[in-house]
Amino acid sequence: MNKKMKQALDRKELLDFDNLFNSYPKKRKEKILQKARYLKAAIALKKLRKEFNFSQQKMAEKMNVERAFVSRIESGRQNITLETFYRAAEAVKKDFVFKFR
Repeated sequence: MNKKMKQALDRKELLDFDNLFNSYPKKRKEKILQKARYLKAAIALKKLRKEFNFSQQKMAEKMNVERAFVSRIESGRQNITLETFYRAAEAVKKDFVFKFR
């Protein structure tokens, strides 16, 4: 973990994934992608939750899942399915749009 990430974690701040990721050299990006397939989605979900000032518990209740499930998603340890995205969108009354870029 680099210094910038450590400082943000200590302050409980969110980092912008794209800015952070793009600052790394190509080989490190490839390694990160191999180990953390769900990280970008996890960050997006946490950002959404924070935008609505929901605790993990409140988000879990609205998604009809356990709080530990939300925690695992946000830490990148839980596979995020389409169903999970739809539940998160419904929890905050937004549409989930899936697309390829």
